[in-house]
Amino acid sequence: MILKGGVITKFQTIIVDDEPLARLALREYILLTSTDIEVVGEACNGEEALTFLQEHQEIDIILADIQMPRMNGVELLTAIRKLSYSREPLIIMLSAYNDYAYVRDSFVLGAFDYMLKAKLDEAYITPVLQKTVEELKRRQRASVSVPSLNEDEAVCSMLHRLAVSDSTDFRDYEKNEDLKQGLNFVRKHMGEKNQGVALIRLSKTIQFEHIHRNISQTILTVLNKDKHVRNCFVCRHDDRHYILFFSFPEQRSMMAMRSLTHSILTDVNIRLRQFLNLNLSIGISDIANGFTQWNRLFQQAERLSALSYYNGYDFLFYPEAERPINMQTEDWKEEWSLFKSELLQALKEDNNTLWKQQMQHGFQRLAESFPSSPDQIKSALSDLIWKAGSLIYQKGMFSEKLNERFPFPFEQVRQLETLEETVQWVEKYLNTLYEELHPKRENSVAMLSPVVAKAKAILEESYYEEILLSNISEIVGVSESYLSKQFAKEIGINFIPFLTNLRIKKAKEGLENGLKIYDVAEKVGYVNTEHFSRIFKKVTGLSPLAYRKAFER
Repeated sequence: MILKGGVITKFQTIIVDDEPLARLALREYILLTSTDIEVVGEACNGEEALTFLQEHQEIDIILADIQMPRMNGVELLTAIRKLSYSREPLIIMLSAYNDYAYVRDSFVLGAFDYMLKAKLDEAYITPVLQKTVEELKRRQRASVSVPSLNEDEAVCSMLHRLAVSDSTDFRDYEKNEDLKQGLNFVRKHMGEKNQGVALIRLSKTIQFEHIHRNISQTILTVLNKDKHVRNCFVCRHDDRHYILFFSFPEQRSMMAMRSLTHSILTDVNIRLRQFLNLNLSIGISDIANGFTQWNRLFQQAERLSALSYYNGYDFLFYPEAERPINMQTEDWKEEWSLFKSELLQALKEDNNTLWKQQMQHGFQRLAESFPSSPDQIKSALSDLIWKAGSLIYQKGMFSEKLNERFPFPFEQVRQLETLEETVQWVEKYLNTLYEELHPKRENSVAMLSPVVAKAKAILEESYYEEILLSNISEIVGVSESYLSKQFAKEIGINFIPFLTNLRIKKAKEGLENGLKIYDVAEKVGYVNTEHFSRIFKKVTGLSPLAYRKAFER
């Protein structure tokens, strides 16, 4: 919530969906589940939402459907990223099961989260909204500014600005008195010779201010203890990172500067681990001269600190530790795309050994060849698990087990701390997915109960006829509800999806043999060709025409 004129207001939200009933349901769920959120607007398409957002810069949350007329959710997200906000809103995408490609694009463009429209209820929406509110409150805490700064604080503030801003932003600093004064403070305290940056990355995000005070005090105690350290400032970058700015204005050898830096940072590492039970990864830049170098030094230290993703914590990383790029980006993309296609194909086939071999080979290449940035790896793996997860929906299935064991999978991948943990998590996800795609049924029909085996045989023999569960339950001599539950339990899929998949399998055979689409539709039990085409595309991801053309190639 936000304080305005002494009055606490709620986080303001807009719902964007072309279905009035969906907007109404979301509004009611928000009212029931969150006291921190207020719906202040609605729109029925992206264009209408964009107009509203241009007039209302104070929006905190946008709930946007992916599939909408005139301007869809992904197009809206792209347009929003071009707007200028005093505070950027968090965007939650609403998707149907067959929107997986659009949802992937949404995350690339910076969507905060997504929700499946088919699952919307009070229990499902509550944790998503709670997470969103927590992030907004965290941003509020981070944006609180100190009303007045002493000279040391002004130097630290200016150093932080120099670190995170491109040097071109300071090209005309002589014309800006505040900027000029800040740079003079930095020159006075740091000089412009032998500058270095160290970025301390904590193994976890800290949200309690008293712990941050202890961290800062511990670092300052170490710095004050060393008589050789005169030019060093510590700035809190965010709830997980601290930046140390060094300079050695007197002429020193590179070895002497590194030795002193190493001694200080090793002491910081030991104290924070012993006293506050914190594990660190510290990236240490090379040495450079001039205020325009602070940004480059910071970026280098940031990359180095992120090497904890490969090596774990409690290490100091110097420039020579940067991982070499063994493969050009375009070559990597081509190889990763090929691996991904082969793995997805292997997951579709009922061969447990094959997909595991593919996966191990791909992850080995990932560790060997991918560039240093963990974000690139996480992005590639997020794309992989999204496409793998879509295999469930292509078969007309919905996996409660997968969603219960791996809620918010993209968020989990982003939060994992090391490559080893990430690979283990993805392996577990894919293993669970494979088990759901290929339920274990030893001796197949022999293991089915007589009732289910008979019902299955009827479907396989008469799939092209109008078949109802009620009719089959009469034939096999049990109630409709019993047959429905037992069929799903033993076969691993509900009655209707099983029949649909059976019909689509037969339809594929007809299309592969060159039959016309309307003939195929009729042969597999669909009188309406358009309805058949919609079902076919929902299951396979391709229209019947596109499938036949792809097969011909």
